[in-house]
Amino acid sequence: MVRPAAWGIAVTLMVGLAPGLAPVPTARAAELPIDRIRAEVSRLVPPLWTVEEMTANPIPVPAPDGKAAAKTVESRTAVRIAVKLRLAKPTYAVESRDGAVTFIRPVAEAGLEKTLTATALATLGPNGWSARIELRNPEVLEGIGQPLEELPGRPVLAGSAEANRLRDQIARDAEARGAEEDARRRREEDLLARQAAATKAEEERAAAERRQEDARAARIAELRARIQGADRPARIAAYEAALGGNDPSLRQIALEAALQSRDPVLGNLALKDWIARRKAVPVQLYATKEDPHSETVLNNLGPLTLEIDSVNPVNGALAGRLGAPGYSIAKPSAAVGALAQTTLTVNAYGCALSLRLTEQQTLDGLFRCQTLPALIARVTVD
Repeated sequence: MVRPAAWGIAVTLMVGLAPGLAPVPTARAAELPIDRIRAEVSRLVPPLWTVEEMTANPIPVPAPDGKAAAKTVESRTAVRIAVKLRLAKPTYAVESRDGAVTFIRPVAEAGLEKTLTATALATLGPNGWSARIELRNPEVLEGIGQPLEELPGRPVLAGSAEANRLRDQIARDAEARGAEEDARRRREEDLLARQAAATKAEEERAAAERRQEDARAARIAELRARIQGADRPARIAAYEAALGGNDPSLRQIALEAALQSRDPVLGNLALKDWIARRKAVPVQLYATKEDPHSETVLNNLGPLTLEIDSVNPVNGALAGRLGAPGYSIAKPSAAVGALAQTTLTVNAYGCALSLRLTEQQTLDGLFRCQTLPALIARVTVD
């Protein structure tokens, strides 16, 4: 803090008065309480200093403009005070700080002597003496540093062995922190790079899947359009191309489109392919309303199954076994059959199965045995 060259303080100094008597403003300079003025000056000295010696000498009362008064005024007097000070403790200044450590350098040693000068202008009033004290050289108290106990952190004398050791340790710690930060940053960059690569790979995979799906959707749309077209050779060629491909779902779509096309030739090709891919075909049976005994036969007959051993892909002839376990006449036995366009006929010992393709993608017809009432038969083409 920068202080003015001279600063002062006004104090009121009460001299002893007789009880019940009013003060008389006619006292002379000799009556001035010098000890009280000395005490006030001592109070202005910071605690870091001790007062070794103090002298007080009367001086002419200055005029308001700073010049000596032309004549003595009995109610006013002035005193020049010289205070010899001694520094009670060594002082230091902060050189630098690093965390909790404060590196310091010495400023002054204990025992340093300074002389502080002041002027006291005293005025005698109704309540006694009042004095205005002005320090003439307050700068001698400045720039002296701080005692050790007032310094922040852990003070260490700069240039000492401990300071050098701490600086080396701080440098090593900073280097270690820097290396750790570099390693952390590299790990983060590596992680970000891996994440970016994974994101890019996922985006490329998703894009490839979308392209494949788009291409597949285009192939499906083209297949449906060709199978449903007016040109039978083109329909058959499209169906056979899908059947010869390596896409199972495309084959299934071609099969369904062929079965729904109402083209007997295309339907025949689809049914032959469907039958050739199966070892056994379950046949669902239902009672008829015409014969009241058909319900009893249905309950006693059990599940009817067409087992397929071979299918001729040219003429649609098939061989296998047909039957149900409930009646001896209907027990599974060797069977032969043929697929004529979209009609399937299978004959076994004493029984026959006749089915025709419907728009619902089922083969519907009748199951007949020699001594049993006819039952409605259905095969779901899936």
